[in-house]
Amino acid sequence: MSASVVSRLLRSPAEVAASCREDRDIRAIALASLGAIALGSAVFGGVIGSFRGGAQIAYAAVKVPLAMLITLALSVPALHALSAVLGRPWPMRSVIALALASAGRSSLVLLAFAPVLWLLTDVGLGYHASSVAAWLAYAVAGLAAIGVLVRGIGVGRGRWLTAAAFMAVFFAVGGQAAWILRPYLGRPSEKVVPFLRAREGSFSDALVKSCRSALGIYDEDLRSLDARRPGQGPWRDGVDSIDGASADGATVREVPPADGATVREVPPADGATVREAPPTDGATLREVPFADGATRREIPSVDGATSNGLDRGAERGDLVKEAR
Repeated sequence: MSASVVSRLLRSPAEVAASCREDRDIRAIALASLGAIALGSAVFGGVIGSFRGGAQIAYAAVKVPLAMLITLALSVPALHALSAVLGRPWPMRSVIALALASAGRSSLVLLAFAPVLWLLTDVGLGYHASSVAAWLAYAVAGLAAIGVLVRGIGVGRGRWLTAAAFMAVFFAVGGQAAWILRPYLGRPSEKVVPFLRAREGSFSDALVKSCRSALGIYDEDLRSLDARRPGQGPWRDGVDSIDGASADGATVREVPPADGATVREVPPADGATVREAPPTDGATLREVPFADGATRREIPSVDGATSNGLDRGAERGDLVKEAR
């Protein structure tokens, strides 16, 4: 990595952009930019991962430069086509050098922000505040990259249209690449932070959801409802379950069975769940069939006597006869 090229990226981005456009010193610019991407993005990613510590430091140090390289690999062909359509038929190597120079300058800005973010994390900055601080650093680094791109386009007709097209491609591809490679910080609620998080829609879906949330419109995630334990959330038959505390502290839960009726299940104070409580003498409930097919339920009481009742499971629904 040439120190002189890195210095030019920081101090004279217009000169570097002109060299890319005019196909001068492209090899040195590309190599220096790749080195800047590898160093700056990896250090910044490691600092982000230090919020959680452990393996997350290495994970984030790998994923941040990887997201940037994926963005470049997918964006450069589109940028080459757009520049040709909009009146700037540059060779592919010039477009590659310009894109690398933009990403390299962006990575150097991230490297400059890394000590600040590390200090804030070390003094106890929270999860959400750390996330906002990281995205602010990304925003400033993105502006630095846009500066190189706009200067590389040069003057002439369609300059701002070309710049807008370049920025739209970078924003869409870069946002989706970073979204796929989450997490970077690691949620405090997660006991183990995975290298990649499960798919949760796309980057555009997240933007729409964030905008709706900012307006006070919250969308319930159906997968979170499925993950709830029984007794929470709406059931598939449309009956809502109720979790609440009664006066004695027991939890009352309404569990709708298949027939749509509602059965109230009241666990006692010791946390056990009781549907049918056996009597205190340890006897159990017995069903005694009659000759005509009806059944009789015998419920032993405390003193051993047997009381007779109605069998709700009898298909006829007739009164149950008493056995003598």
